[in-house]
Amino acid sequence: MFMKNRKGFTLAEVLVTLAVIGVVAALTIPSLIQSSNEKQAKTSIKKALSVMNQALTLSIAQDGVDAAGVATDANLRGLFGGYLSAIVTDTSKDAITTADGMVYTFYATTNCEANLDATPTCFVEVDINGDKGSEAIGTTSSYNDIYYFAIVKEQVFPVNYEQATPLETFIDHADSRGSGNFPTDAAGNVALDALLN
Repeated sequence: MFMKNRKGFTLAEVLVTLAVIGVVAALTIPSLIQSSNEKQAKTSIKKALSVMNQALTLSIAQDGVDAAGVATDANLRGLFGGYLSAIVTDTSKDAITTADGMVYTFYATTNCEANLDATPTCFVEVDINGDKGSEAIGTTSSYNDIYYFAIVKEQVFPVNYEQATPLETFIDHADSRGSGNFPTDAAGNVALDALLN
């Protein structure tokens, strides 16, 4: 009896194949991670906006209290606090951390305006991943983890990058509270329209 020739891959072929797989992975994995982070940011932003509007609607329906005339950060936090699934309330920062890890920080620069036509003076900063990460999601600065929303009488809506005037008022007020970490150009909201659409 004689043995049949057995054919297989040589070590060089295996190494070349692994190198090709490594190059393809190095090129595709970062974009997959970025895409995943952007989808997560989009979902979180939509959820935060929906939750805040629902909380305000519940406050109006059950307590007969809307945001018009709220004049302090603490009162604004209190208006929403009873209707958010808070696990931590930080009264020193007027912030609420919810069960999903998002942190809502409330700012009332003066009495909250009563309608959408007026320049908003009440804001909420939403950190969509709480203490889990930096201020940038992924490898670009377009998608951050901190976004800003304006609050009027019966609605919460996103403050976009182009709305410089109300955001400057908000930033000045936030800085006066000693926070000192608010971007003057609202960089966190550059991609907000894209995230919400």
